[in-house]
Amino acid sequence: MSAKRLYLVVAACAVVVYLGALWNRFALDDNPVVLFNPLLHAPGSLWRAFLSSYWPPEVGGGLYRPLTIASYALDWRIGSVAWFHAMNLLWHAAASVLVTVLARRWSGERAALVSGLLFAVHPVHVEAVANVVGRAELMAALFALLAVYAALGRDSVGWSAAALVAGLLSKENAAVVPGLIAWGWMLGVARPSRRRMLGYAASWIAVGVAYFAVRETVLRDTALIYNLAPASNQTPGSITV
Repeated sequence: MSAKRLYLVVAACAVVVYLGALWNRFALDDNPVVLFNPLLHAPGSLWRAFLSSYWPPEVGGGLYRPLTIASYALDWRIGSVAWFHAMNLLWHAAASVLVTVLARRWSGERAALVSGLLFAVHPVHVEAVANVVGRAELMAALFALLAVYAALGRDSVGWSAAALVAGLLSKENAAVVPGLIAWGWMLGVARPSRRRMLGYAASWIAVGVAYFAVRETVLRDTALIYNLAPASNQTPGSITV
């Protein structure tokens, strides 16, 4: 099987098994984060996502996932619930294909097909794909895989660090990237020189320090602005759609 056909098969399976999600509505956390989030409905929401908490201040604020919120802001311009779910399917398909790429590079086509299909159809992904807010996991997974591929497949400190940044801005669990790369080195996968390892370690430290500094600043400022707002603006009932 050619590489292109292999990737198409995995992508198709990842989409087909979740086609039913296209008929889903907003549910549970989708409502405060997307449907009733005034940030997504306001002008300039794309750049304002990077200056705001993931949870709206009206429901307590907290967490910093601006890239995910920015993706919702783009989807909101389309205005269709089905579009939100379709984008989740595409993020999941992309992550499944990247799993296949990594497996093919180090284990051959047969292992790549099994790995890609298993990842694409495994029921553990149902919540992440079927709920709109599950996109944070999908985006973080894709960027984490890209960071691993850039390090172990291309030995690119810069691209790996950039993918790590995108992953952290999607969801915090992308922080596992350094551990995944180090584990690959321990297994003997594309192990670089000590100097290159120090370069990767320095990039991880720089990214981590910058991320936590920005995160804490944004969350602190968001909480301060909300606490200083008039009391009449501090109830969920005041949100307009």
